[in-house]
Amino acid sequence: MSAPTLSDIDDAMEMQSIPVGYRDTPQDEEDDEEDTFSGDDEIDELGMIAASSPQPNQKDPALKRHSYLTYIFVGLAAIALLVEVLRGKDGSLSLNARTKATSDDLSTSSGTTGDNLIIEFTVANLRTNSANCSHVGKMLQCIPQHNNATNKFRIELHKSWAPIGVKRFQELTEANFWDDARIFRVVPNFVSQFGISSYPDVQKYYDSLGNLKDDKVIGSNKRGTLTFATSGRNTRTTQLFINTADNKFLDKQGFSPIGEVLAAGDGYGSMDVVDEMYSKYGEDPDQGMIKEEGKDYLEEKYPLLSYFVTAVFV
Repeated sequence: MSAPTLSDIDDAMEMQSIPVGYRDTPQDEEDDEEDTFSGDDEIDELGMIAASSPQPNQKDPALKRHSYLTYIFVGLAAIALLVEVLRGKDGSLSLNARTKATSDDLSTSSGTTGDNLIIEFTVANLRTNSANCSHVGKMLQCIPQHNNATNKFRIELHKSWAPIGVKRFQELTEANFWDDARIFRVVPNFVSQFGISSYPDVQKYYDSLGNLKDDKVIGSNKRGTLTFATSGRNTRTTQLFINTADNKFLDKQGFSPIGEVLAAGDGYGSMDVVDEMYSKYGEDPDQGMIKEEGKDYLEEKYPLLSYFVTAVFV
């Protein structure tokens, strides 16, 4: 599918048209583990010990004292267990509750669970003056003049807005899909679009998975929100765009935002970084050629395109 022209975008803004996308669905993998145990030698030894022990019907005083002590220890253990259970009812954590709390603490500390996920993007080839640019291989890498010259920004994903879309974006991030991905369609005051891998084999794999079902539109396509591109109902894939203007007219067309760019913080910027993504190529890059030839096509024809160096959970 070819990308629309700039004149098409002007018409689209008037007619509330839509950005273009490709296809994708999530995939989960589960691993099962099975434990086995063999203890024949231990069973034989236990059997030998039992055969040599005094029989229960022998009336040995020492044996009786041993039995009484056993009953006492068992009783104390039962009382201790009962106290532990009762403690759970008076506001203290029971054993099961403590285990669950520990598990929950470990899961949320990873940055990849919970309702809201935060991902930090590092961007190369940002639009700025040439004094801040240098060649690295074939690529011209630039950093912007803001926020202590950072070239990073963060996006917060909201599962409550779009659980299906967030899951897909999370999976792509965990698979390092965004590394070297170009922001190939930048229309100032409209959208900055990305989501085609610079590695054709990777893109072919995700294309083979099919499309995502639509999420209900809960968030609004305000400036700074992140949304999957589509070409109709239930056609979301790996392509997304960041709204660089208030595009609320997209809400009624079924575009469901999945997250938003965060305000600047220590060591990272905000929409000022997104606004400096290289836009001089407009909509010239051919999406079909990117999918077919990847970096070879991009570096030869569009070497100044901004692209993601890394995208990691924080």
